[in-house]
Amino acid sequence: MPTPKLPPPGFPMFVDAEDGWRHRTAEYVREPGMRGWYQDGRKLRHIKASKAFVWPKDGKNGSSWGRMKDVFQNKGPDIYVAFGARKTDCVSNRPPRSQWAGHPNLDDRGMTFGFNSQKFAPWTKTGLLGGRTYGMSYDFRTRKHSSANPYMWTDAIWQQEPYKNRKWNSYPEAVRLLDGSWHQDSQYLPQFKGGYIDNEFGRGHPFRHLP
Repeated sequence: MPTPKLPPPGFPMFVDAEDGWRHRTAEYVREPGMRGWYQDGRKLRHIKASKAFVWPKDGKNGSSWGRMKDVFQNKGPDIYVAFGARKTDCVSNRPPRSQWAGHPNLDDRGMTFGFNSQKFAPWTKTGLLGGRTYGMSYDFRTRKHSSANPYMWTDAIWQQEPYKNRKWNSYPEAVRLLDGSWHQDSQYLPQFKGGYIDNEFGRGHPFRHLP
């Protein structure tokens, strides 16, 4: 017996809007009594979380060979596990820079990463398979995780790849210290910010830089 054809859905009720609404990425809430995935203020049902490995970049040695050298030298950021209500949400739910670096107190967004590492990545607690001691922060100067100290860089802006003068100038364009203060190398600033007309990347024209 053939399946009866259903009537087409009714025309939706469109209303005037300044912009089309794009759904926010679903977020997991851990508060007692509210645990679960929420999107647009509504609790989603029948969700089986998806997980994905994320390997963040700190800005230096961004090439494929450079990252492989980091592995052999035990440098660079750790690989993390991101999770989401859908597979496509894992990237959106990846830990932000301040979180994977262990400096959330310097991030004015005040976000906390809700991933339960003891449940989904138990090796991070014991140090097994490369896990590190809990509570360490990433030092952008040594490019390793360590305890907080006044000599560490809590963030850094490196020259963009490919950077051919790496051996000649191994310092970043700007660094942030433990107290959150930034220190900028003035030679890389644009002209309208007081930077030089010419720098190692090329020659400029006076008053021609577009802000």
